[in-house]
Amino acid sequence: MSKRSYDGVAKVFDYFAVGDMRRWGPSQRTLFKNLKGRILYIGIGTGQEIVNFPSGLNITAADLSFEMLKRSHKRVANYKGTINRCQMDAETTAFADNTFDTVVTVCVLCTVKQPMNCLQEIKRVLKPGGELVMFEHVLSKNPVYALPLKMMSYITEYLQGTYLDRNTVANVEKAGFKIHSHKNVYLDIVKALVARAD
Repeated sequence: MSKRSYDGVAKVFDYFAVGDMRRWGPSQRTLFKNLKGRILYIGIGTGQEIVNFPSGLNITAADLSFEMLKRSHKRVANYKGTINRCQMDAETTAFADNTFDTVVTVCVLCTVKQPMNCLQEIKRVLKPGGELVMFEHVLSKNPVYALPLKMMSYITEYLQGTYLDRNTVANVEKAGFKIHSHKNVYLDIVKALVARAD
């Protein structure tokens, strides 16, 4: 999805995502409870997931859309910790090598144009041994679910820039990460993953 597209839907984004936030909240809190060090949060959007972060973290939050970032202001202000926001493309950030201890993504790898570029960029800015913490929508290995997801992906790619047929687990490993935790949150379509940069 382009910056312009995200800017255009920023006003109504929360209304469409409210059900998901209720549904995924407990799983996200479990996934995020061990976040540590200097953290890069890619794809903050309107900041909906902030409520699921433990307090006291030092977070740099990036998003492609300026309008989304504007709408995250209240949630950022209410967070009991530090969140600094910046407008940036996940595939080409401006951070130095080996900057962060942890990188967090929530439904980012299904929206970026080139997921491998994004993963390589994440690996570049992570310190050696740093953690990649992901809550992601992926293609099911079950053909009963996979075929409809692939068909729907043609529509969602055109309308939203969202790809429902990404093999994110394989891409993470291909990018040189080692997966240390892998949990299916909804069937095998929504996953909670923790990987480390070797």
